[in-house]
Amino acid sequence: MENRIKELRAERDLSLMQLEQDVGISYFTLRRYELGDTEPKLETWLKLADYFGVSVGYLQGVEERLELTSELEQQSKHDAIWKGMAKTLRAASVGTITWEEAYQDLKRYQRKSDELRFEEKQETQQRMFDLALSTFKRRERNEK
Repeated sequence: MENRIKELRAERDLSLMQLEQDVGISYFTLRRYELGDTEPKLETWLKLADYFGVSVGYLQGVEERLELTSELEQQSKHDAIWKGMAKTLRAASVGTITWEEAYQDLKRYQRKSDELRFEEKQETQQRMFDLALSTFKRRERNEK
């Protein structure tokens, strides 16, 4: 039975390096966990489960049903989306990516947020996304 670390990381569009920074576990150790070369200690399972917002059993691959374990875990998902948006905005503002790429990135983050909002019905976050997207649309029109 395989654990779901890699699967959850891929769903959240996280690199191993980003996960390393976020949870404080080395890249190489995380890679060995994903490959099944070594098993995390219980403390590490708890840390990773909390980060991904799932139960330890689901993360280990022994439970089939994904259940969020707390509001803090939901908030961490939202935080990851906001961090991604901020990264995209910074990249666009310094010219690392085009405004069109940034716009597409923001739309992807909006889809992720829509999934969370469906579960939580957070209207405030939707207004923030709408504002960010309208700002990009306005800027894109001004650049043409």
